[in-house]
Amino acid sequence: MIAIFLLALLYEGLKYYREYLFWKTYNLLEYRPVTGPQRNPEAPRLPTPAAAAPSPVQYVGEVVHKQPPTMLSINHLYQTLLHVLQVTLSFLLMLIFMTYNVWLCMMVVLGAGVGYFLFCWKKSVIVDVTEHCH
Repeated sequence: MIAIFLLALLYEGLKYYREYLFWKTYNLLEYRPVTGPQRNPEAPRLPTPAAAAPSPVQYVGEVVHKQPPTMLSINHLYQTLLHVLQVTLSFLLMLIFMTYNVWLCMMVVLGAGVGYFLFCWKKSVIVDVTEHCH
């Protein structure tokens, strides 16, 4: 029963770790603040020559795209192996739960609950469409 509790706890930790790696690896947008001409919209406009007219656009920042990892990169291979491990673990926990042994089912639920409490307290995603177990 302790091993089943630890497997369910490990499953929650693995879910969070994969999400963390995915966020870290595939965060493709980088924000850089840029200062530029800024104009107060309530200030009166003075006639100026067309060449020296200030731009009404307010430059707040720019977005820089990074090169995404390729399909054959080490990061993608690592994510794939973790995904296979997560799916295997979730199916094992499902089969254990389907024995309908009250004590084993209770250990799966308690392990998942404690694992979520320990690992997912600062989760950044509200809905996870890649979740397989529950």
